[in-house]
Amino acid sequence: MLSLLVSLVACAGPPDEGVAVPIVEVAPAGAAGPSTIALAFPPPAGAERVAAEGFGASLRDLPVRAADVRVHTYDGRVVGHDGRVIDLPLVPGDLQQCADSILRVRAEWLRAHGEAVSFHATSGTPLPWSRFEAGEKVVLDGNDLRWTTGPKATWDQYLAVVFTWAGTASLAERETRTDDHPDPGDLLVDPGFPGHAVLLLDVARSADATYVLVGEGYMPAQDFHVEIGPEAGWWRWSDGVALPHWNLPASTLRTWR
Repeated sequence: MLSLLVSLVACAGPPDEGVAVPIVEVAPAGAAGPSTIALAFPPPAGAERVAAEGFGASLRDLPVRAADVRVHTYDGRVVGHDGRVIDLPLVPGDLQQCADSILRVRAEWLRAHGEAVSFHATSGTPLPWSRFEAGEKVVLDGNDLRWTTGPKATWDQYLAVVFTWAGTASLAERETRTDDHPDPGDLLVDPGFPGHAVLLLDVARSADATYVLVGEGYMPAQDFHVEIGPEAGWWRWSDGVALPHWNLPASTLRTWR
């Protein structure tokens, strides 16, 4: 069994061939104000959004902050991602990293639609919101988790537990399955310790190309954001997506179970 402790490093720095994202202290001049994914990122010229429903369609309505708002870490530092910040809160501490940001977006959608919210720890232990809400909690027992009584958790307290014990490995193995073509709401997951994961916020197609809009968190925990691509903010799908700091080939494409 994988040690649960390694899940604490859910989305560390990039592989050797990647380029680290530096922390910087400057910000660009002003730009457009608050908007939504759909309004802020029309498809590239000649392309049209694909049909979407449910979770995938809902991502187009995510609110984004003004374009001159920089991506910040949980402790207030500005980082060098070229991103449009999505208006999604962080839980306290260095917890809401790459896989965790995706899990939060998914959890918020499930909860808003009256669906059961449950994810898995790296060990495979299910972590249902209903048990935390009812006054149970998990504690580390050797190399595993066990349930015990505890105070009723708030929503953010529950999410913090999920972010502590889940990560790219559990996201790939437990929550998703492989897919062969990108659709809104799909993920690119490179599981590992470290690993990385991004969420496909939208997909558009033209006669000869497919484009994806990439939603990303990172380590240290930081604002979930649209990672700006070279095609009007989108990335051209070419057997995957090669971000400046992480290569995510088509083999990493996954969809929710």
